[in-house]
Amino acid sequence: MEKNKIKRKKYHFKFKRSLNSTKHILRWGTIGFKIGQTTCISDSQENFLKLLILKDLKQFSISKPKVFFYSKCFYSATKLPLESRMGKGKGEICHFFGYYEKGFILFELKKISFSEAIKLKTQLNKKENLKFKIIY
Repeated sequence: MEKNKIKRKKYHFKFKRSLNSTKHILRWGTIGFKIGQTTCISDSQENFLKLLILKDLKQFSISKPKVFFYSKCFYSATKLPLESRMGKGKGEICHFFGYYEKGFILFELKKISFSEAIKLKTQLNKKENLKFKIIY
């Protein structure tokens, strides 16, 4: 009989919170932006983030940089109407979302200087609840 067993919360998704893979290697760009914490991002949040990045790059970039996004919105969130009872199925799909681990490179940039990348990082960290780190 073990009395001192720790009870853990049951989560719907069982993901590891440690970085065990090679997601820190740049593929196409020269500068990458890595996520600082494990988070779920919906597809609407991801589209808003893309618009912010493109808008900020137009403001302080001299040349036209190339942006490579890595999208992982594979999971679907469903919701039943309030009037339905139990046993009526899973429900309609509300939106899609992606689960991003700590250290995942969300996007990469090409043809951009390091000082412009630092400006973009400070702008994104102010506006979004995500914290980014620069990889080069």
